[in-house]
Amino acid sequence: MKVAICGTVGSGKSSLLSCILGEMKKVSGQVKVSGTKAYVPQSPWILTGDVRENILFGSTYDAVTHHQTAKACALLKDFELFSVGDRTEIGERGINMTRNSV
Repeated sequence: MKVAICGTVGSGKSSLLSCILGEMKKVSGQVKVSGTKAYVPQSPWILTGDVRENILFGSTYDAVTHHQTAKACALLKDFELFSVGDRTEIGERGINMTRNSV
């Protein structure tokens, strides 16, 4: 059986997982885990380049597929906010709103 922990920001998901893994001090109660456990943290993979290049990740650009992917990931509104849409530069520190690709 696999279990996913879901919730809003600040609801205690990471704290619960840290407690289960024994990385957080337990104030009271018991933690019982049978079987194996694994934790997969959310770590972004962002390449220096533009947003489109980060979506394609080396694949050939296809406008229809790209649009469907952006729509499925709820990125279309973000593209509207960027001055040059999905050609906006991005790097390890996130979106560069002052210097964009042309």
